[in-house]
Amino acid sequence: MRRPRDSRDIKEQNLVARLKAGEKYVETVEMKGDLMVALVYPNTYELAASNLGFNLVWKYLNQLERVRCERFFFDESFERFYSIDSLTPIDQFAIWAFSFHFENDIVNVMKLLLRKSVPLRNFDRSQSHPIILFGGALCYTELPLLNVLADVILHGDIESMLTQLDRVLRPAIRSELLQRFIDLPFATVPLYGKKYQAVSQCPNLDSFVPASPLIPERGEFAHKLLVEIERGCIHRCAYCMMGKLKKPARFLSLQKLPEILQRHDSVGLIASNVTDYPWLDQLVDVLEGGISVSVSSLRIDRLNEKFLRFLSKHQNSFTVALESASERLRNILKKDLTDAQIEHAFKLARKTNFEEVKVYFMFGFEEESEQDLMAIGDVAKHLLELGFKTVKLSINPFIPKRGTELEKRTMQDEKILRQKIKIISSSLPARVKADFESLRHSRIQFFINRMDEDLAEELLLKVQQADSPERVINDVARAV
Repeated sequence: MRRPRDSRDIKEQNLVARLKAGEKYVETVEMKGDLMVALVYPNTYELAASNLGFNLVWKYLNQLERVRCERFFFDESFERFYSIDSLTPIDQFAIWAFSFHFENDIVNVMKLLLRKSVPLRNFDRSQSHPIILFGGALCYTELPLLNVLADVILHGDIESMLTQLDRVLRPAIRSELLQRFIDLPFATVPLYGKKYQAVSQCPNLDSFVPASPLIPERGEFAHKLLVEIERGCIHRCAYCMMGKLKKPARFLSLQKLPEILQRHDSVGLIASNVTDYPWLDQLVDVLEGGISVSVSSLRIDRLNEKFLRFLSKHQNSFTVALESASERLRNILKKDLTDAQIEHAFKLARKTNFEEVKVYFMFGFEEESEQDLMAIGDVAKHLLELGFKTVKLSINPFIPKRGTELEKRTMQDEKILRQKIKIISSSLPARVKADFESLRHSRIQFFINRMDEDLAEELLLKVQQADSPERVINDVARAV
């Protein structure tokens, strides 16, 4: 480990060290291999700590014979980028593996590469540069931008990759390492024109038991052990990558949970929809008795009184996604929620003493009318009438995502979206707290999903020569 060279280095290193000091390890993760892999979450530590997949990849890669994998996160103030695990600078790592889950994080990836003098386009890199590797939720499909930015893209679940990765991830010069990835069916290696043949899929969660090896003191699930009880999704929503790209849904068996839970008194349950768990009532029975629980998300048509009564003992708020206040639009989106199901669920939530609700909506569909937009306000008013003391709305523009049923659609013009925001806002009661996603950030998401490789090359060249990657991406996105 190198010593910090100035006060800025000391401040950066001290911040990382404080965050590490707040982590509680529940499994031993040995980092002793001789191939240095930097696992980078291209956003804040709090988001990294709350991402179970990120922590599982760290654990699994360190189980490979020759790999030493250490965790990193992004901060605007960072220049050296020290690892969470040993405070080693990222420059000393041969592979920089980015855990890619949100399109806007690509801006932070670019900033990190530029600060470390790594060319953005893969064909501009030399033997002295690290291998830039991408995996994560957004790599279950193909994003042309990554084909220009990345040296290697791994598509799918890490668990079923491990046996083959163990043969590939061994010390070698950069070009030899890249050639080894060519033989992996779940890998894309753009410089060699090699595309993936299949998405890697872990067929049985019981084989690996996806529980975090550590408990952080920060983040959405602070002080909780994260356990994934479902991967994939059983639903058919036309706008969602999860339901399209991660089928079939797989569940952790009920028999695996008591062994985990008896060692921990606070857990966060991770699933696309916790209420889709086939043994939900039995799960409540297992969790009863002093275990504090948080859940990642709920499907409103699958809520029952037993589960809500249990959940209300641990939190006074719950979150659901309606996507639209119009049943007609929900049918177009294949959300499969009726007005009657929604009404029943909200009344059941009040009956079981929930006082706060957060509801997700989307807007910006070509089929929606002004009446559909105003209906969001009607839902909010009705929630207040039912007796919820706090009603929070997250209202986001529709962004067609690659790999979904609606990927061929376009995002509506910013002027139209702003007019729709005004209509929605005018319908909302004063007591309701509404958060509208940034149209600029939304446009970047759409742009990243829509661009081809030629535009990606042009974009990366402009960013390489500019002062602000975010401004360049935004300007190009607005112009396209």
